[in-house]
Amino acid sequence: MPIVTNLGLDMAYFLGGVLVVETVFGWLGIGLLGYEAIGHQDVPMLIGTVLFSALIIVLMNLIIDISYGFLDPRVRYE
Repeated sequence: MPIVTNLGLDMAYFLGGVLVVETVFGWLGIGLLGYEAIGHQDVPMLIGTVLFSALIIVLMNLIIDISYGFLDPRVRYE
């Protein structure tokens, strides 16, 4: 169980480091899009990138919570 929790937290950290990876390797992605939105003061684009990132983190937490029920039957609600 703690391994699954740590894997889920690592996914959030990976999403936080995406800007650095995209800048170093020159890839186009959500991190660079958000960074350019800050530079151009494009508020709607910035809100969209933040909401998308938050959605990914919430979905990862949901997947982790659902996987607890499969891994340990004592956690299931009946």
